[in-house]
Amino acid sequence: MLAIQLNLFMVILLSIILGYAYFKFDKKDRSLRLFLALIAATTLILVLEMISVALNAEGRTSYIEGHWLVDTLGFVLAPLIPILAALYVYKRTNEYIKIAANKLLGLSIPWIANGILSLGSYHYHWLFHINSANLYERGPLFVVSPLTSFFYYLVTLLLLYENRKKLNKEELIVLSLLSVIPVMLSVFQLHYFIYLTIWNGMAIAIVINYIFILQNQTTLDPLTGLGNRLAYNEYLANLSKKSDIILSVVTIDLDDFKKINDIYGHHEGDNVLLAFARELKTVFEGRGVPIRVGGDEFIVFIDENQPEVVEKYIETLIEKINMYNDSLAMPYRINFSYGLTIYDNCYGNLQEMMQHSDKRMYEDKQQKEAKNLNAERSLPLG
Repeated sequence: MLAIQLNLFMVILLSIILGYAYFKFDKKDRSLRLFLALIAATTLILVLEMISVALNAEGRTSYIEGHWLVDTLGFVLAPLIPILAALYVYKRTNEYIKIAANKLLGLSIPWIANGILSLGSYHYHWLFHINSANLYERGPLFVVSPLTSFFYYLVTLLLLYENRKKLNKEELIVLSLLSVIPVMLSVFQLHYFIYLTIWNGMAIAIVINYIFILQNQTTLDPLTGLGNRLAYNEYLANLSKKSDIILSVVTIDLDDFKKINDIYGHHEGDNVLLAFARELKTVFEGRGVPIRVGGDEFIVFIDENQPEVVEKYIETLIEKINMYNDSLAMPYRINFSYGLTIYDNCYGNLQEMMQHSDKRMYEDKQQKEAKNLNAERSLPLG
């Protein structure tokens, strides 16, 4: 009875979260769509577990077929939850990179094998058995099911390890809970032969991640998905607490952005901002923190004190923006001015450094404007 009550509580909690998140989340965001799917799948598994526990009673022989059906469906769907967790983590860390079809097929093999064993258990009792008294029993190959889930939890942890430089410590810890908590509690479940522990553990990890997503969204620019002014302030506040700061700052301002807005409309201006933000993410992913501080102004914080390294990043950004311009053949081109500053002891504080970077950016913009003006004056009349 306690097991059913715990699951019922988690089902109600996850259902509320799912309903609220469905209407509040940006469903164009693939990672958030996967998170919604993870909530839905976990809720379904918890419901199946409740039904299974309710049916698992000696003497209720009239419910044997229903008991078989519920447990078979549960065993088939169980690995789907860690699969969705792995896909969610992948999209959080590789927003613009699709998973190759052959990799997806290879990763699906353990789930397919688990599904075959689950369906075959009705006749061959491979994973589980419902005896004549309508009681659940583990089959000789039962361990295959938890090992399949463990495999996908391990994939998630490996993804996090490979992409650890793209995430801050808080993100790394919160995302790892989607594997760590279920694995720890499933080991406990397997040893003590109790129901529901693993899925309650996943539900707890989902709630923690949901709270993190809500908190994270307050620091995101709604248009570009980059950090916003709040994220900028938090980053500087955290940096100011450090004694040994290794930091480069690139202050960026788009050239002639107001003209694009005035001539082609704000919708086209938004497309420019989105395209530029996407290239910023691509170039500085795992290397720096890009932020949209407002309008067409951006800042990138980079954990680097070698100017030649940062200049290479900027060159790569210029190349990607030029490739984007050439691919669309629009009547305008996206260009930007920037100021690069490396933190050292000559700055009294971080604010002085930011002001200096901003000054360099405006100097770059003024030089471009002067150069364009001189070029126009040199054109032959008539």
